Amino acid sequence: MINLDEIMNYLCAEGTINYKCYDTLKKLLLENDEFRLKIIKGISEKKIKGFDKELWQKLEGQNLRSPRVRSFVDVFKDGYNQGYCTVCAKQVSYSLDTCYLCGGVLPILKGTSNCPDGSHTWIEYQDKIIDTTLMLIIDNSYKDLLGYIEENRYNPNYDSIYNATKEFTNDVTIKKEDKKNAK
Repeated sequence: MINLDEIMNYLCAEGTINYKCYDTLKKLLLENDEFRLKIIKGISEKKIKGFDKELWQKLEGQNLRSPRVRSFVDVFKDGYNQGYCTVCAKQVSYSLDTCYLCGGVLPILKGTSNCPDGSHTWIEYQDKIIDTTLMLIIDNSYKDLLGYIEENRYNPNYDSIYNATKEFTNDVTIKKEDKKNAK
């Protein structure tokens, strides 16, 4: 039987295993045998993986409009993604090409941090779900198996405010030093 440490070592990019963003995933893996078996199956079939180094680097490189948050990665380090899936999904989506923001229900999350009824938001990108609460990238073929119930789908790429924010977020001409000095 694969234990929690082995699962988390597989799912966590180097240097991220102690981030608090994984708290919900760890709790579900420990307390729900059915969920754990589905995740193990997905891992073995290469249908489920964690955020990879490339995605973490994209998130680290984002420019933020918040003077209180130095780096979007800090949100994950401190676990502030838990219960704030809509905000986190939208922010992650700025680092992706064409994607959809999807909302609905993920019953496994019912009763977790700030999620009394299982309401949830996630990203669909290149036939995958990017889930900022579970910190997983899931092949769409596992959507039903894991219980995602999509109630709405939004293509933000037609929204001029979204596109302006995305452009600012990814503008490499804004230097990190400039952001530090702006405080």
